[in-house]
Amino acid sequence: MIEMEVLELKKPSRKLTVMVVEKEYDETIRELEVARNGEVELRTPSPAFKEFLKKLVSSAKPDFATEELGDRSPEGKLELAGVFEPLKVPFFTVDIDENAKNYLLHELDTLKEKLKETLKILNELKEKGGREADIDYLTVYAGYLNDELRESTERIKQEIRPAWIVKGILDSAEKVAGSKKELVGVHICSPTHIDEVVKLLEALGVRVEMASMKKEYVIEEAAGGNPTSIKVKVKPVVKGAVGKFPYILFFLTTDEIASPFDICMAYDAGFDTVKPYEAVTPEKAKVIVQDAIFSRGTKGVKYTCFFVSGKDIDKVEDVAEVVKKTMFKPFKTSVVVDPKGAYTTAAAMIAKAEEGLQKVNLGELAGKSCAVFGTGPVGIIAAVLLSKLGCDTVIAEPFEKLSQAYVDSVVNRIKERYGVNVKGVFAPTKIERANIVQNADVVFTAAAAGVRVIDVSIIEKLRKSTLFVDINAVPPSGVEGVESKDDMKEIRQGIYGIGSLAVGDLKYKVEMEMLQDARVSGDGFYEYSYALEKAREILKRKVELVPAFTITVSR
Repeated sequence: MIEMEVLELKKPSRKLTVMVVEKEYDETIRELEVARNGEVELRTPSPAFKEFLKKLVSSAKPDFATEELGDRSPEGKLELAGVFEPLKVPFFTVDIDENAKNYLLHELDTLKEKLKETLKILNELKEKGGREADIDYLTVYAGYLNDELRESTERIKQEIRPAWIVKGILDSAEKVAGSKKELVGVHICSPTHIDEVVKLLEALGVRVEMASMKKEYVIEEAAGGNPTSIKVKVKPVVKGAVGKFPYILFFLTTDEIASPFDICMAYDAGFDTVKPYEAVTPEKAKVIVQDAIFSRGTKGVKYTCFFVSGKDIDKVEDVAEVVKKTMFKPFKTSVVVDPKGAYTTAAAMIAKAEEGLQKVNLGELAGKSCAVFGTGPVGIIAAVLLSKLGCDTVIAEPFEKLSQAYVDSVVNRIKERYGVNVKGVFAPTKIERANIVQNADVVFTAAAAGVRVIDVSIIEKLRKSTLFVDINAVPPSGVEGVESKDDMKEIRQGIYGIGSLAVGDLKYKVEMEMLQDARVSGDGFYEYSYALEKAREILKRKVELVPAFTITVSR
C-alpha cells in the first residue's frame, strides 16, 4: 500500500518572512499542460537571473531557499542550487507530493480515456447516420467530460499545486529553524501561480515581499551584422505582496452599533479590510480621517475609502461634510454616504417608479404629482429627489402620535438642508390619506415597518391611473393589495404596485456598485444623487438578450 503524505497547511511556529522571487519561466508539470503548437520556451535560468539572485541573497541573508521542482528529478543537478550552496544557504526543492501527483494524474487519465472513447463512438455514429437522439446525448456527454477535464486540470494547477508548494516552503523553514525566533526565506516561484502562493502564505500569517527583475538588452554588432556582445541591464523590483496596497474601508457610523449589513456589503464589494468606528461625531471624524490618510501616503490614500452611515440623517450628513472637508489634494479619496441605507433605498424607489411608468405608457416621473408617506430618512430623501426632478411633492406623516407642527419642522429642515420646497401634511386618518392619494399620480410609502398606510377603501375611490411604490417588507404591506414581490402588478384597473423586494433588490445592487465604484476610483463623493444615477444605469442594462434556460438530452 502506497502511503500518501497529507496536505495540511499550518501556521509557522515562529515569525517568518518569505521573499517570493518571480522566475523567468514556469516550472511546469508536463501532464498538466496543453500542447502549444510550435511554441519554444526557454527553460534555463539566464546569467542575469543568477546574478540577480546572488545579489538578493547577499542583501537579504536568508536562512533557507526553495524552488519549485516541476518535472525535474530531485536527484538531478539543479542550476539554481549552484547559486545558493556557495553562499551556504540551505536549498530545497518543493512541489506537489509524488504520490498525490500520481493519484491526481490517474484521475485525469481516466477522464481523458472516457472522452477519447466517447468521441470515437460519436464519430462512428455520425459516419453511419445514427439516431439523432444518440448523437445529441453523446455530444453533450463529451462536452461534460471535456469541461470536467479542463476544470480538474485547472484546479490542480491553481489550487492544489500551490498549496503543496506552500507546505514545502513552511516545512523547509521548520528544518532550518533550530532555536531561531525569526526566519527569512527566499522562494523561486513560477509566474503562473505566484498570486496563489502569495495569498496562501499571507493567510497563514507569513510576511511576504515580492522580488522580480526587469531586463533591457543592448546588442553590439560587427560590420557584417553579427552580434559581438550583448549587455543585459537588470533592474531589480522589490515590493510588497501583489504589488498594491490593500483596500481599506473605514466605516464611520453615528449609531452605537455598526451595521453588520453594511460591513458585509463592503467586504463583498472587494475591500480587503473594513474597520468600523461607532458613535462618531464630527470632531471624532476629523481625527480618524487625518490619521487614516496621512498614514498611507499619497499613493496609498487612493486605496482608502470612508463610508458614513447611521439612522440619524442630520448627524450622518454633518459627519460626512467634515470627512469631505478634512481631505485635500493629494490626500484625497472616496467617500460613500448612505444613512442606514436611506440614500440607496430612496434612489431605488424613484428609479423603479420611473421604469414602471414607462412600462405602462404613463409618461415621465418628472413633473408628476407625488406623495411620500413617512418622514424618516428614506421618506425625506425620496421627497428631496422628487422635488429636484420637478415633481409637485407632498411629504405626509401617518403616525397619529406626531403632529402638524412636527411635519412643518421636517419641511423646514428639507428646505434649509437641501434647498428644495415640499408640502407637508399630517395624515393620521383615512380621510387625510385619501385626500393626498386622490391628488397624486405616484404614491411612495416609507412609513414604519409593519404599518399599513393605504387600505383598499382608499384605492377603490381612485378614478385615475396611480402607481404605488411600497418599501415595507414586514407584513402587512404598506399598501393593501401590493405584495413584496410585485413589480408593476396591476392590482386594479389602472392601479399599479411595486413591492418591497422589487425595490430592495435594486437597492442592494446600487449600494454594492457604489462601494465598488468608490473602491476602484479612489476619489469622489457618493451620495443620493449618485445613487439615483447608478440605479437608473443598473435598470437600463438589466435586460437579458437570452434568458437562462436548461436543455436535457437523453438516449
